[in-house]
Amino acid sequence: MNSPALVQFRDMVREDLILTDLSATSRDDALQQMASLLVEQGLCTADFPAAILRREREHPSALPMQGHKIAIPHTDAEHVIDSAILFARLRHPVTFQAMGSPQTRISVRLISMFALREPVLIGDLLETLITAYQDNELLTRLLCVPSRREIFSLLHRAVDGEGR
Repeated sequence: MNSPALVQFRDMVREDLILTDLSATSRDDALQQMASLLVEQGLCTADFPAAILRREREHPSALPMQGHKIAIPHTDAEHVIDSAILFARLRHPVTFQAMGSPQTRISVRLISMFALREPVLIGDLLETLITAYQDNELLTRLLCVPSRREIFSLLHRAVDGEGR
C-alpha cells in the first residue's frame, strides 16, 4: 500500500461528514441521501448521486466478510470537486449486493462512501478501507459509540494501525 492513500484518507475523513443515525428505506435511498449531502457540501457535482447509484448497480460495494457488514461505494473522479469520505451508520440495515459476488445479498448498517478526485489512488484507498474494515471489533465499536467525534477518532486510529 502506498503512503499517499493513507495521507489522503486522513485528510478526507472529517467529523462533519459522519452521520450517526441515517434513516433509509433501501440501499438506493441511503446512497441518494449520502451523495446529495456531498453535493450540498460542494464536494461533488450535481450528477454525483446518479453516478453513485449507477456504479453501485454495476459494481456492488458490500464487503462479504465475517461479522458486521459495511459497504464502500464510490464513483468516477469526474463527479468529484474535492476528495472526501462520508461515513454513515444506518438506523436500520439495508440490503446491498456483495462486492465480487452480486448474487449474494448482505444486510448493511455501515456505509463509507468515498469521493476521490485522484483516480490513481482509488486502488490504494480501497485497500486501506478494506483492511481497516476487516477488523470486526472496529465495526462493533463504530456501531456502538454514541457520537460522531468517537467515530471520527476510531476511523483515524484504525488507519494509523492503533485500533487493531
